Amino acid sequence: MPARSIAILILGLVIAVGTAVSLKSRMGQQAAAPKSQVLVAAADIPAGSFVRAEYHLKLADWPQDNITPAMLTSETVQPADYEGAVARRAISTGEAITNSMLVKSNEGGFMSAVLEPGKRAVSIPVDPTSGNAGFIFPGDRVDLILTHKIDLNGGEERASETFIEDVRVLAVDQMLDNPENKAVLAKTVTLEVTPKQAEEINVAKDLGKISLSLRSLATKKDTVGDTDGPTTFDEVLQQEVPADLPPQNLTRDTDVSKIITPRDAAGTRVRVLRPGAEPQEIEFNPEGASRAQEIR
Repeated sequence: MPARSIAILILGLVIAVGTAVSLKSRMGQQAAAPKSQVLVAAADIPAGSFVRAEYHLKLADWPQDNITPAMLTSETVQPADYEGAVARRAISTGEAITNSMLVKSNEGGFMSAVLEPGKRAVSIPVDPTSGNAGFIFPGDRVDLILTHKIDLNGGEERASETFIEDVRVLAVDQMLDNPENKAVLAKTVTLEVTPKQAEEINVAKDLGKISLSLRSLATKKDTVGDTDGPTTFDEVLQQEVPADLPPQNLTRDTDVSKIITPRDAAGTRVRVLRPGAEPQEIEFNPEGASRAQEIR
């Protein structure tokens, strides 16, 4: 073998041995470096989600030289301390938790961390009846039904209408979570709504009583806009709707009770004069002129 090749081979061996020794020394130094335990994410935590300490958090060894003042160490916290907290931003698995990443329910800014971007939080009063006997929990989705009195056709009528659909329940009283799923007879329920819906709810509070209708998790979304019939009192007045077919999401007192007579049920009579014929009176019923009856 040429002397040059032998020299290159020896040089390569020397470099390999030196690299191995350097790595072993560095690993030994790292192993000998003092460590402390810090709070880290045991699983991905999406922004705005509730933390389950047993699933989302754990204590892990961390080199003391790399621990910053913002990190949470085992000397000051435990994973259980953040049960039910909310993530201000998305946190990846293995990422060290800092004091600005999670917000507890008793800290300021907790509700704003729960809200989706562009949404608002609105609270409404409820009782055991309007609040579904306490079986509405944070995270459920509900419809809002307004029951009120209206002036229609020169008289007062009672009516009920679904005016907001498919909104998320943020809190029941001051509880933002109910891990034990126990029924709670609450006095207030806080909902996540759009800015427009927040205005509608505030107006509805003055109009009458608001009740919650719990939606099934397995039910497909059905909105007022998906219905074919009229859904507001203005639309009812503008369209001819048969008495036996009330519009969806809208119920009048006459739809519930057969004893109550609609104030517009008394038809309109018109006297018709034709040349060479006797006078006639024609009564137009509320169902429309197609059902008019001639009366002598």
